[in-house]
Amino acid sequence: MAAAVQFLAACLGSADQPSTSGSDVQLNVGSDKILGLAAVCTHLARHSQRPHLVGATPELQAQLNEHLTSRTFLVGGSVTLADLVIFALVHPAAVSFPAAQTLHFSSLLRWCDLLQHTEDAAGRLQPRLALDKPRFVAPPPPAPPAPKAAPAATAPAGKAEDGKAAPAPAGKDKAAKQPAPAADGPAAPAPAPKKAEGGKAAAAAAPVADGAADGAKKEGGKKEAKKEAKKEAAPAAPAGGKAGKEEEEATIDMLDCRVGRIVKVDKHPNADALYLEEIDVGEEKPRQVISGLRNFVPLEQMQDRVVVVVCNLKPAKMRDVMSYGMVLCASDELHTKVEPVLVPEGVPLGERITVEGFGGSPLEEVNPKKKILERLFPDMKTDGAGVPVYKGKPFLTSKGPLASSLPNGWVK
Repeated sequence: MAAAVQFLAACLGSADQPSTSGSDVQLNVGSDKILGLAAVCTHLARHSQRPHLVGATPELQAQLNEHLTSRTFLVGGSVTLADLVIFALVHPAAVSFPAAQTLHFSSLLRWCDLLQHTEDAAGRLQPRLALDKPRFVAPPPPAPPAPKAAPAATAPAGKAEDGKAAPAPAGKDKAAKQPAPAADGPAAPAPAPKKAEGGKAAAAAAPVADGAADGAKKEGGKKEAKKEAKKEAAPAAPAGGKAGKEEEEATIDMLDCRVGRIVKVDKHPNADALYLEEIDVGEEKPRQVISGLRNFVPLEQMQDRVVVVVCNLKPAKMRDVMSYGMVLCASDELHTKVEPVLVPEGVPLGERITVEGFGGSPLEEVNPKKKILERLFPDMKTDGAGVPVYKGKPFLTSKGPLASSLPNGWVK
């Protein structure tokens, strides 16, 4: 264990040399003494030239979350040293996630919660991670299948309805002695020795042919009856069965649009047209948001600007950097001018934007596969006065409607 920590110290370029005390690892820092493998590793990483190894950056957190999506532990099927060390490193970031981002790191937080209750039940790492876990709600039992329609009652062949033997059809014995005529071919010519016998044979054959025809009709009737019974027994299609497959109507209240202030803005390290912003939307810590405004708004005009942020979009990686929202902007018809929509003065940070007539709760997370934004954008515009509207109704705050300097344009 001491060799592993010393190797870590060497990789981090740390001059501190951990030592062992019995079966534990310790590190002397001035007059203080740090005990425990996790605590020593965390201290070394935080005070090195590579503090990002602590897992404080959203990119590393996202990578770790993705790695744990299909795993219980980092390596193998049980807890290892890697789990203990990484848990200690990411613990400070995990306990500080705002509630709005809990779902974004669900696999990482599930892993942290497992290790907290198994390996750190004594509570060495503080503060404790507290998660609001959803309760399991059993689905309703499936509906019982519709009862099958009873088949049409038919009398057994060769028996009368009262149980007595049915009389054999006329000419049966003679028909048995002679081959029956083909169903779909011409009748075979009768032998012609005697006229009377030929007449008798024809008379005997007639009932047989009639019986065969009646049998075919009855057989066809049975099949038709079965078809009808199946139709009746088939469960009725649910009302709007076709409509149920259609997409749910997209409405503006599905979006969680909130007022925020840009507390920090930089140029994106990997893209010439993007800004990397930290926006305070009233949560525990600012959100990291990437905006394509670098070609439209100078950097100094972005700093400390009050904007509207769509907060419930699925986090997306844009040029290797994660973004956790979208700044709502107005643009002219040709998209040659773009600016963030203007918020009335005095609106508190974190306030949700509303539209009259659309008072539903926002989605927990907007699924990009359902193309909700793409279906909303055609109805999001600026009117002749530059006021952002949805289906002709303005976007509202507690201090009045949003505004812009771009009339008859688009909002997105």
